[in-house]
Amino acid sequence: MSAPLYARHARLLLAAAASYSMSTLFSAMKPVLLTRFVEQNGWSNELSGLAVAMPFVGIALSALVASAFATRFALRPLALCLGGVLMACEALTAVVHESPLLVLALQLCGGLAVGILMGASSRVIATRDKPGPLFGFADMTAVLLMSVMVALVGAAVERGGLVGGYVVAAGIAAVFTVCMLPYRDRTHEIAAGTGDNRLNISVRAVAVVFMALLFVTCSGLGFTYMFTIAQELGISYAEAGRGIGLLLFLSAFACLAGGWASARFGPYVPLAIAYVACAVGWYWVVHAPSPTVFYIALVPAVFALQFNFPVLLDLSGSLDDEGRWGAIAAPLQTSGFAWAAIAAGLIAGNFGIDALAVATGIGMAICLLLLIPASRYKAVAPLPESAT
Repeated sequence: MSAPLYARHARLLLAAAASYSMSTLFSAMKPVLLTRFVEQNGWSNELSGLAVAMPFVGIALSALVASAFATRFALRPLALCLGGVLMACEALTAVVHESPLLVLALQLCGGLAVGILMGASSRVIATRDKPGPLFGFADMTAVLLMSVMVALVGAAVERGGLVGGYVVAAGIAAVFTVCMLPYRDRTHEIAAGTGDNRLNISVRAVAVVFMALLFVTCSGLGFTYMFTIAQELGISYAEAGRGIGLLLFLSAFACLAGGWASARFGPYVPLAIAYVACAVGWYWVVHAPSPTVFYIALVPAVFALQFNFPVLLDLSGSLDDEGRWGAIAAPLQTSGFAWAAIAAGLIAGNFGIDALAVATGIGMAICLLLLIPASRYKAVAPLPESAT
């Protein structure tokens, strides 16, 4: 099933992986630039944190307009236009990197562009016959590429400072934009031909989208303090970096597993199992008595996030025939990484790092409860496949 499916949708997968990788580009830049803004510009930690978080704010805000763009414009012209916006924002940031207001504004615009592109590509995948494995493959590719982008941006910042980092980011954005251009989307014509562009809001739809946002946010709380926990166990930065980096790399393949499980068993049982695994994993990460337990516990904690990401995208895309909810859910779900960093700082600062495990457990319990309204109705049938 998988090989013919992936081959049949090769150009779509390339475009979707490119749009998702634009968001992981921001994730790859965040830790490097956060430190560099403080060192090079003398900015405060708060202002530097806001600068690297602003793209994710833009991605979150894009959910307000992603559905409208996705149903009115084909993916190819959107990629050409919004990819150009992202390139311009990154290149201009290199020029005005000493101006906080301009940096914040440009990064917000870049995030908006990426969020709309993610929504548009997610909407197209949602209208295919087996969206779960397609979401899984695109997400896996983006996660795998993130490790490459971390190295590229890190080397660029070391040699050229903030200018070098953002110039390389603009170049990477250009490559991803080019990767999106071979795909010619015609499903927007089917949506436009129905004459009904209204978004149907229901309890189920709201429950699914909120569950996706809550899961990514709560499952990401511990990521912010992984190195802090490792240091308390006597693990050096270098050793922790190698171990955690390897786990993150391997976890990319959990995206494929999640997409396959969603297609084989439906979304609800895999989600429920992963919610429990995530809560248990992060509890033992935070309370690990030894480095061995720490690394073992990171496996379910980290893998659950990657496993569930395509499952939640698949479920969101099933909420309507044209994939409008999928276009909304994709950027909102991704924005959970930003909210996780903010919430983790507030929780750990006020209640200690141990409270992160409690917060994650509460979040996963709420996600389990949200499966009730989320599974109340059967998913709608997908649109017939159009030529790609």
